[in-house]
Amino acid sequence: MEKNSPFDGMGNAKNKICQSIREALATPVHVPDINTDQDLFAPIPDLLGCFQQNFEAAGGKLVPFNMDLSLMNDRTYAANFQKQVYDYLKNYELETSRCMTVLNTSSHLAPVLANFNIPTIDFIRNSEPVDAVIVYAEFLIARTGSIVLSQRGGLMLYPSIRNLARNIIVLSQASRIIPDLRYLTESMTTVQQKENRGEEVDFDFDMLEIIRPGKTDDASLSPTQPHFSLLLVVDGLNNYNH
Repeated sequence: MEKNSPFDGMGNAKNKICQSIREALATPVHVPDINTDQDLFAPIPDLLGCFQQNFEAAGGKLVPFNMDLSLMNDRTYAANFQKQVYDYLKNYELETSRCMTVLNTSSHLAPVLANFNIPTIDFIRNSEPVDAVIVYAEFLIARTGSIVLSQRGGLMLYPSIRNLARNIIVLSQASRIIPDLRYLTESMTTVQQKENRGEEVDFDFDMLEIIRPGKTDDASLSPTQPHFSLLLVVDGLNNYNH
C-alpha cells in the first residue's frame, strides 16, 4: 500500500489561505474620521506649576523670583530686582558650592555678570571642566520638565551642555514655558513667502539641545552627572505659588 506523502494536502491549505486573503481584501473596512487638528494631549491649565513639578521630580532645583511687570519701567525697582537675582546667583549658587571657575555661555549676560562682580570665562579646554556653567534657556517644556538651549541670542552652544561642569545654572523666565515639543517647533520656525517658490519653512537656529536634569547627590556630582539649578523670573501673570 502506497504511503501518503507529507506534502499531501498542502495545496488545499494554500488555496484556503489565498481564499481567506482575497475575501479579507474584498471586505470594506470602516476608517474612523480622525481630527488631525486636535491636540494630542489635554491642555495644561497651569504651565508654571506643571513645569515646576516635572523639573523638580527629575532632580532639578527651581528658584523663583517674582517680578511686578508693571513696575519694570521704574529704574530703581528694575535695578533692585536685577540685584536680587544676581546676588542670589553669586552668594548662594556659586559661593556656597565653592565654584571658583565659572563658564558663561551667553555673551549678552557678560556685562551684567561683570557689573555684579561675578568673574566668568568664555571658553574651556576639553580636558578641563569648570565648577559651574551659566546658561540662558530660551524655552522650558512643561510636560517633560526640560530646558531648551539654542544658538539664538549669542549663546555659545557646545555639542552638549553636559560634561562641562558639575553645576549647571540656568536663567530663564516663566513666560518662556511652553506645553510640549509641538509648540517648540511652532515657536522656532518661520514661514517665508519667496518669489516663485511659494511658502518655505526656515528654522531660526543653527544648533538646538533639549536637556532634562537627573537626580544626583553630593557624592555623585560630576560633569557627567551635573546638578541643575533654574533661576526663574516670574512676572505678575504667572505668580509662583508652589
